[in-house]
Amino acid sequence: MYLAARWFPGHLTDMDRAECLDLLDRYEVGRVAFGDPDGPLVLPVNHVMAGDRIVFRTAPRTAISNHVGTGPVSYQIDEFDTYTSSGWSVLARGTAKFVDGVWLKAHDLDPEPWANGHRTLFVCITPTEITGRRVVPT
Repeated sequence: MYLAARWFPGHLTDMDRAECLDLLDRYEVGRVAFGDPDGPLVLPVNHVMAGDRIVFRTAPRTAISNHVGTGPVSYQIDEFDTYTSSGWSVLARGTAKFVDGVWLKAHDLDPEPWANGHRTLFVCITPTEITGRRVVPT
């Protein structure tokens, strides 16, 4: 732990929905989380935004594609600075479904994955809740 954090702990503040959406739009890497019989599954993906919806690509027959449409999902982005013991986190909870090229074209989207491979499936997370928090140094 950063030594000053013991002497000057930061304080936690909530972010409003607009700030959360702004961060989701500015940052392009996050983690999608699903419930799995073996326990929670959390995997990194890169995304684009369509309003308040999160869109990313995946490949067929993967852990992600197997879970789309089977239950609730979460998506999280964050950033931390260990030196100042500060950071922020945005969490979106909702449902995921596959979307097609017509839907993508209607929203002027073309998400490009960073990782190589044949990622032909497009996933859209529609949040029912978006929350965010910051830890700021005092």
